[in-house]
Amino acid sequence: MKYTINLVRTIRIEERKAEVQRVRVLVLLGVCVGLLVLSVFYATLQVLTMEATLREEKDKLARIEAEYKRYKETTMIVNKADVELLNRLQSQRIFWTKKLAAMALHLPENYWITDFSFSQSTFNVKGYGYITPDQRQLVTIDDYLNLLREDSTFSDVFSQVFLNSTERTDEKVRERVSFDYSAISNR
Repeated sequence: MKYTINLVRTIRIEERKAEVQRVRVLVLLGVCVGLLVLSVFYATLQVLTMEATLREEKDKLARIEAEYKRYKETTMIVNKADVELLNRLQSQRIFWTKKLAAMALHLPENYWITDFSFSQSTFNVKGYGYITPDQRQLVTIDDYLNLLREDSTFSDVFSQVFLNSTERTDEKVRERVSFDYSAISNR
C-alpha cells in the first residue's frame, strides 16, 4: 500500500498558521507599543501640569511671603494704656442723641437752650426763656430740672443736676430769664 501525502499542502497550512501567528504577534506588539506611547504621553502631560501648578503655587507663596514681610514690618506696639483707653471709650461713651432729646422733651414752652458743653464729666447748659405774667420763672426752671432728674434716659448718665444761676433781663419787647445748669456724669 502506498500512501500519497501532499506535503506541499501541509507546508502551506503551516506557513499560513505561522503567518497568522506572526500577524497576531505584530498586532499585539503594535497595541502594546501604542499603549506604552499613550502612557508616556499621559505621564508627561501630568508631569508638565504638576510643574505648572507647582510654579503657580511658588509664585503665590512668594507674593504671600512678601505681603507677610510688609505686614510684619508695620506691626504696632500696643501697650496696656491704649487698650484701657479704647475699652473706656467704648464702654463709657454717652449717646448724646437720647440725652438731647430728653432735654428737648421736657423743656418748657417759650424756653430755649442756647449753649451746652461737656468737659471732664460735667455737662453745662445755658438757655433763656420768656417770663410769664405770674412771675413763676424759677418754679418753671426747677420743675424742668426735676423732670430731667426723673427721666431715666437722662439720669442714667447724669445722676446729679444743679441749677448754677438765673438772671432776669428786662428788654423793651419782653422780659426774659437766663439760666445755667450743670449735670454731673456718673461715668
